[in-house]
Amino acid sequence: MVRAKIVSPFPKQFSDRQWARYVKQGRELVEEESSLQFRLGDLSLKMVEHNPRSVGRGVFLVLDRYADTIGINVNTLLTYRHVAHAWPQDKRVAGTSWSVHQALAALPDRFEVILNPPEGKDRWTEDAALSRAGRLPNRPLTKDEKLDRVRTLMREDESASEAVEALIQRPDVAHRVMSNPSNQRILYRAHHEQRQEAAAARFAAAHEPDPGDSEDNFGPDYENDDETGAAPREEQVRRREPAVDYQRASSEVLELIGSGTTFLVDLQRMIPGLHVSEFTEREVRAVLDNHRRIRAALDWCDSALSTGDKSMDDELARILSEGDDEP
Repeated sequence: MVRAKIVSPFPKQFSDRQWARYVKQGRELVEEESSLQFRLGDLSLKMVEHNPRSVGRGVFLVLDRYADTIGINVNTLLTYRHVAHAWPQDKRVAGTSWSVHQALAALPDRFEVILNPPEGKDRWTEDAALSRAGRLPNRPLTKDEKLDRVRTLMREDESASEAVEALIQRPDVAHRVMSNPSNQRILYRAHHEQRQEAAAARFAAAHEPDPGDSEDNFGPDYENDDETGAAPREEQVRRREPAVDYQRASSEVLELIGSGTTFLVDLQRMIPGLHVSEFTEREVRAVLDNHRRIRAALDWCDSALSTGDKSMDDELARILSEGDDEP
């Protein structure tokens, strides 16, 4: 392997010769450290021979006691042991750090891979070895590596939600995210589903039978219907029954009811506070046109529920797909 000439990346601070001298000294120290790490791993294998069929707990007890005695963390010693077993002495590459050997240890073709550094490089770096092994580099450089690091850190729902909250508090980031129509649809759908669930819960709570009411508990007003003028008992029972049995209704039924309930609740909340006098003519037309599409969609839904025919004619398709009127 031809070694490339070492050139100082900081010519104003170090000459090529000075930089090369420091690099040589550092590599020698790393090689010494790597040798010690491999020797400790080899020693643990000598103490307790590696046997996949042996009970791992017994190995751990021995090495845990040994690690405490020599003043090293047992997990560190076990890592040395694992790497030493993955790389027999005749397969280890002099001048290549133990960290690179560790990064490549899981590859089935590691003995060939370590002899072939990335194109344009005369030796492996730890980050390059980690990337080659399909693992996240310690210092992500490319966009894909950085995104992989973020995806890994955000696998837990709680951490992901906190990270998103922190990001959207940056106006520039939030603007860039929301400028993507795909992201807009995802966020709208999540918000819409959340509102539907809340509306369905409100609907269910509103139709929850009163535990104090029973079939025979209607009070004195229901015992003398003719004298009090109250509705017949049968009608009272019918009126008390919920529109649907929400505990048995399909998710589609609850979704339809929830969607409508959400729409009604939102309108009841918004209409009293509207500043209609501040609306422009174009804005009024946009809202009215949107309501026209909503009515068309409701008529379509009603027709499908009544007849079972869910097809959409050309006129309806045109109404639902058209945009706001231009001024």
